[in-house]
Amino acid sequence: MAQHDYVIANQSGAAFRADLNNALAAIVSQNSGAAEPSTTYAYMPWADTTNGLFKIRNAANSGWITLYQLDGEWSTIALENGTAAAPSLYFKDSGTDTGVYSPGADQVAIATGGVQRVNFSGSTEVVFNDGGADVDFRIEGDTDANLFKVDAGTDQVSISSIAYPKTDGTADQSLVTDGSGGLGFATRARLQSGSAVASTSGTAIDFTSIPSWVKRITVMFNAVSTNGSSDMQIQLGDSGGVEITSYASVSSATGGGTQIVPTAVVTTGMVIKNETGAGATFQGFIAFVNVSANIWTQSHSLADTATARIIVGSGTKTLSGTLDRVRITTVNGTDTFDAGSINILYEG
Repeated sequence: MAQHDYVIANQSGAAFRADLNNALAAIVSQNSGAAEPSTTYAYMPWADTTNGLFKIRNAANSGWITLYQLDGEWSTIALENGTAAAPSLYFKDSGTDTGVYSPGADQVAIATGGVQRVNFSGSTEVVFNDGGADVDFRIEGDTDANLFKVDAGTDQVSISSIAYPKTDGTADQSLVTDGSGGLGFATRARLQSGSAVASTSGTAIDFTSIPSWVKRITVMFNAVSTNGSSDMQIQLGDSGGVEITSYASVSSATGGGTQIVPTAVVTTGMVIKNETGAGATFQGFIAFVNVSANIWTQSHSLADTATARIIVGSGTKTLSGTLDRVRITTVNGTDTFDAGSINILYEG
């Protein structure tokens, strides 16, 4: 280790030679020493043996810049921020527009060909292709080259070459495959229940806003009764309202010691026979099924628990439009509900 002030004074031959040798020793040892040289110059090197660092004096000769560790490893290196077109750290064989730079505070980015590809932005996010170029992002698996892929040109994501839709479907739709590597939203079978309504007042009970995808509706009666003897009926409707004509419906009651003949064909709704009158208490359900287009058919099986009778029947109706409502009322339209509750269950 040696240091020198690099000033050779006038002196005798032997002293001159010793002073010169000391200066040369300082040069070849990079001014190494446990403390900085007492005399410094701009851009002077110094091997700081106390801290194990190689340093160089700054241009103003006012401080030291650390370059690397004396064991050969690099220490902290300050770089200019650079840009995508001219990154501060670039690779010789790829040109000066491919490398690493910092677009802003707490950000590190990678550029190739002068275009930003990845930006690590502080603790908030990692952005790929922030500039919106037509450059794909792909992750390979052990045996799948397209395990995960973002196709920038089509703005679409795929997993194992199965492409996912770019836009959302409508409410209650499911994600389904087309069998050829494409996924999309479509209506599929499901079962949903309405909210039970107390059948204790009024001449009609309506269930509305039934979805257009529905193919089956079940109307459920729980101890339902009215204050009169009119047969009950269920009417269907669409956006134009409840339809009250062109039904073909029959219903009959058996039991109670008497064989009851069916009603005549009723055209104002899907009829449910009331043989008992105001004392009838209905339990059971009526199932409506979509045949095709707007054609609906129904079958019902209920019990009049007041007289131990079974009520069965069926019917059909072609609506003017897509079904979206169901009404439970009576044939005369004036008898009032006075007990029980009604709900619907629908599925697609």
